[in-house]
Amino acid sequence: MLGRKQSMKGDEVLADYGAGETLTQLGISGDMEWLWVRRLLRLCALLSLVSVSLNTTRTFERYEYLFYATFVCDIIVTILFTIEMIVKMTIRGFLMGDYSYLKDRWCQFDATMVFFLWISVILQIFEMLQVVPKFSYLSILRAPRPLIMIRFIRVFLKFSMPKSRINQIFKRSSQQIYNVTLFFLFFMSLYGLLGVQFFGEMSNHCVVNGTDPNNVTLDDLAIPDTYCSNIPDAGYHCPEGMVCMELELPKSISGFNGFDDFAHSFFTVYQAASQEGWALLMYKAMDSLPAWRAICYFTTLIFFLAWLVKNVFIAVITETFNEIRVQFQQGWGERGTIQTQSTAQVLKGDDSGWKLITVDENKGRGKAPHCLQVFLQSAVFQVIVMVVNVANAIVAASIKFEHDGRLREEFYKHYYLAEVGFTIFFDLEVLFKIWCLGFHGYYRRSLHKFELLLAIGTTLHIIPDLYMRELSSFQVLRIVRLIKASPVLEDFVYKIFGPGKKLGSLIIFTMCLLVITSSISMQLFCSLGDFNKFEAFPEAFMSMFQILTQEGWGEVMNETMLRTSRTIGPLVAIYFILYHLFVTLIVLSLFVAVILDNLELDEDIKKVKQLKAREQSAGIKEGLPLRLLLFERFPDSPQMSRLNKVPSEFIVPKVRESFMRQFVDDQPEESPTMKKLSENEDNLVTFRKTRPLKLMASPCKVRNTTNILRKASVTNIVIDSNNQRLLVGDSGQIPVLGKGPKQTQSQKTIRLDRRSMRRSMRGSIKIKQTYDHLRENGDGGTLNPTASRSPHDFDIKLLQQKRQQAEMKRNQREEDLRENHPYFDTPLFMVARESRFRKFCQTIVWARYDPHIRDPVTGKERKIKYKTFHNLLGLVTYLDWFMIWITTLCCISMMFETPQKRVMNTALLQVAEYIFVTAMSLEIILKTLADGLFFTPKALIKDAAGVMDFFIFAWSCMKLWP
Repeated sequence: MLGRKQSMKGDEVLADYGAGETLTQLGISGDMEWLWVRRLLRLCALLSLVSVSLNTTRTFERYEYLFYATFVCDIIVTILFTIEMIVKMTIRGFLMGDYSYLKDRWCQFDATMVFFLWISVILQIFEMLQVVPKFSYLSILRAPRPLIMIRFIRVFLKFSMPKSRINQIFKRSSQQIYNVTLFFLFFMSLYGLLGVQFFGEMSNHCVVNGTDPNNVTLDDLAIPDTYCSNIPDAGYHCPEGMVCMELELPKSISGFNGFDDFAHSFFTVYQAASQEGWALLMYKAMDSLPAWRAICYFTTLIFFLAWLVKNVFIAVITETFNEIRVQFQQGWGERGTIQTQSTAQVLKGDDSGWKLITVDENKGRGKAPHCLQVFLQSAVFQVIVMVVNVANAIVAASIKFEHDGRLREEFYKHYYLAEVGFTIFFDLEVLFKIWCLGFHGYYRRSLHKFELLLAIGTTLHIIPDLYMRELSSFQVLRIVRLIKASPVLEDFVYKIFGPGKKLGSLIIFTMCLLVITSSISMQLFCSLGDFNKFEAFPEAFMSMFQILTQEGWGEVMNETMLRTSRTIGPLVAIYFILYHLFVTLIVLSLFVAVILDNLELDEDIKKVKQLKAREQSAGIKEGLPLRLLLFERFPDSPQMSRLNKVPSEFIVPKVRESFMRQFVDDQPEESPTMKKLSENEDNLVTFRKTRPLKLMASPCKVRNTTNILRKASVTNIVIDSNNQRLLVGDSGQIPVLGKGPKQTQSQKTIRLDRRSMRRSMRGSIKIKQTYDHLRENGDGGTLNPTASRSPHDFDIKLLQQKRQQAEMKRNQREEDLRENHPYFDTPLFMVARESRFRKFCQTIVWARYDPHIRDPVTGKERKIKYKTFHNLLGLVTYLDWFMIWITTLCCISMMFETPQKRVMNTALLQVAEYIFVTAMSLEIILKTLADGLFFTPKALIKDAAGVMDFFIFAWSCMKLWP
């Protein structure tokens, strides 16, 4: 069934896409008795592949009976496939009709395979009659036969999707591969043309004096053979007694590499791009021509073709694989014939989220007592098993052999008893788990199947006659169980291999590809009698696997080309290049794509992780560095000032925070109020004025200012100061509604910094930013704008607000330290904070080019030429630009050093060093006096860059020290 509604066009739904047609389309009843026919034909395809893999002259010489066995097998298989072809033609029609035989591509493929099967049978009859000699080139006619394996593979491609949808997916995916292939061919052609223009024919060799160019022998060449140059000032020059001579040698002797024409150059470029023997080609070019040509050419070739284009292929294949996977997952239906899980799983939700839980995963179904089943699931049992595994690995690793004439059995006779003990323990572990879980419950898990296999294999291994033989592999495989000792490693291994379907399917695909290409190559080149790399299937398989691993693949190709004719040689090169290109850039890229796909997290998990990462990054700058937190350990000692005469009308200045914390009473309202006269009285009468009393004599008019009145006066001054600053846009209060349900609007507003008595941030945000969160009706908005949205609908404005709040908190803390500690932000604890000398040093250090040139009338930024250059000038300060130039000149001076002329013994090279040290001394002194060395906000040594600068300066001074 499809997971979505079918389109109105009525596209054909393929339940077995790639397996030809269904029985219903053939007009045959889909009863069960016809399934054996399909299975028989698939078995015939597999037998045909085995038969053609054994059909070589060398194989028949080793095993003569295989000649007749393969002949009988081919006849039977050919007759069965011929009958199938005739039946399909009869039912579907040969050419007429929508479902005719020749209009179906898979039927065309099947008919082609039948044709080559008959050709192979006829050819083998001629070989039996000795009409065709041994090692005949006619064996090439059998080369297409291994492709019949596709009939066996295509049955596993089961898609529940319309055919038009599948064609659309492959069309979109193939477009990306087509584009990157054109990108690759462009660079190949470019470097092929450059190679012809740069090098041309390199045929100069060092030979003995008096050598005849038309009759050159091995004794006339240098040992080893050396290329040379006739250019006086370039290349390699032959030693005395030899001369550089141009030799016209055939390619079978000089090799197929070279830049004689575009075809040879293209061939050479691809071989060099595969990083196979490119260094020898470069040295050959350096000996024949000026060295700079070879260095520039091959360096850029390796960078662009071997690295860039290869990684682009991997990226495109990975992206294409992901796109195909997503597209298929959207259209795939549930297939009942394929079991995806061995046990049932259900979704279970808790506070941490939803997760898949296996139903009754660890529930015991055995006959063991309940206490033993609990012990099986306990951590103690797992630790005991893991400790024994570690001990077994240590004992196995301690075995060593010495070649001193002793028998092999004497080295491990003491380890035999230990191995018997370990085997008994692991056998008892298996029996104990079967007793607790039951056999069916035990055998359900893949890990238990692996443990059972190891137990059986190691039990057979301890038999004296089988000890330390082939069954030792089971003993070694116990180490795999140590993966469970590290949960991180276990999780990583599970992510890489996953359920094993995708990676296992890719491995099977690669092996099938190797088998098919090995059989094809064997039939193509088995006629080369003196060539053993393709004389039988095992040798052909190893040769094709060698090309897959890119280890000496050029040697296999060149040796094959040497043993073929001159006209067949280019075709052989094209065959091996196409195979190498496919397996190295596509098959290996598929492995990378599958592993990355296994490691990739689910979309929901990735969103949550990104959300948490952004939230954490928003508040990382809230705290001060440790070098500044040192001042908080000391008591506050603010500097006080006294005003003698103050005019009646003046702007209330800013009031220091520390002063307010000591003298201001924190009130929730904006108007000064009087406190209760008595804390125990709750009646409002306590706030009323007392009635005036009539006294006999007038009291002395003495002003008595109580502590309450003084605090109220100071509070009034602070409120006036805040209101004045709010009007000028300096900073203001940020009213925020409480988070708890019990807080009301009359309660105290929440401060962003609880240490701040002013409830404001100095010089941070303006009025518009302050009241951005208020709505039209004046109600305060919440600090969490994502509360009314989906959890994944994350607002970037919230992140910006959190970053601003973190920056404001940090600036506020710095401002508090600056107010309460006289030595805070004081370079070297000597230079005054606001001194003219420090400001002069800061002017020199902070001077920077402004790339934004504005119109003096309108104030708008003017368009200028070379804007990139202006932005580059404004990237760093003038002082940094000065040091960049000094450092560059010093590095240029260092390039002139030689083993004989060093800085320590050459006065001319020491000039640049002295200039560098002097300039860096002035830089460090100016930056220290302007910003401080360590205990200031903008200190010179505040990060790794400052430490590196100071280290370079100290090391340079030590080098110049006499």
